[in-house]
Amino acid sequence: MGELFTLYGATDGSNTTGTFDLYGDLLQAAVNYVRIPKGMKAKIWCKLVSGAPVDVSIQYTHNVTVTSPTYITITTESLANAGEESIEKRRPIVLRGFTGKEAFKTTWSQSSAAKSYVQIEVELTEDL
Repeated sequence: MGELFTLYGATDGSNTTGTFDLYGDLLQAAVNYVRIPKGMKAKIWCKLVSGAPVDVSIQYTHNVTVTSPTYITITTESLANAGEESIEKRRPIVLRGFTGKEAFKTTWSQSSAAKSYVQIEVELTEDL
């Protein structure tokens, strides 16, 4: 059994692209990426996207410790019209921490800057 937690973020309303600052009850301050501990895996079970139209992407890197990490896009969800969309996964997106340097972040892209919000449910478990 792992630790399930929720992360929240919002666009800044003034830029059309960016990385979400993520907040959560297990975090002492906002973060722009979540590092996956060695021997663990992060399971992303659910995403809730709301507000203005926005594309929200989950991106993953194998080494967040370098000056300019290379992220790959794992999945993108689009909110085509203002409102709310909940995306629940019967099987989660699984991201593994092989060395402890792996991390994921959540980014946004909009055609015109406006306020949008994201909420993701993440579970950290041992990678057996």
